[in-house]
Amino acid sequence: MNGKEGPGGFRKRKHDTFPHNQRREGKDASLSSPVMLAFKSFQQELDARHDKYERLVKLSRDITVESKRTIFLLHRITSAPDMEEILTESESKLDGVRQKILQVAQELSGEDMHQFHRAVTTGLQEYVEAVSFQHFIKTRSLISMEEINKQLTFTAEDSGKESKTVRI
Repeated sequence: MNGKEGPGGFRKRKHDTFPHNQRREGKDASLSSPVMLAFKSFQQELDARHDKYERLVKLSRDITVESKRTIFLLHRITSAPDMEEILTESESKLDGVRQKILQVAQELSGEDMHQFHRAVTTGLQEYVEAVSFQHFIKTRSLISMEEINKQLTFTAEDSGKESKTVRI
């Protein structure tokens, strides 16, 4: 019967011979042990870190989507009179993206950026592409990294909190 007990039955597992009530009693007694308490604190710390990572991924996706929409908007520039209106609209869209980046900066405040790098990189790359494209259309020159970093330095007025500068 291929190692199964009875027709259509399941194999007996090692722990099936262990009395179930004793297993539960031992579990209750061990919940207050120092090892279990340490693992519980590790679990809470890891859960908090995973939750933060997921929030950052969601913000990064929002940044990516809005940056792509800005790029598509900028692709519509065909004439000079239309150009100013589109550039104004793209600037307001990029301001919204910067607010999302401010939320990312607040999430990362006091954290090791490298632990969450993968969560936010794609959004930031798309933002840099949108800003670069907009700057090129306006000035017919490339934007420097220092100029982009200046736009991504937030102060207390931006975040509504105490005087503190947050950078990505």
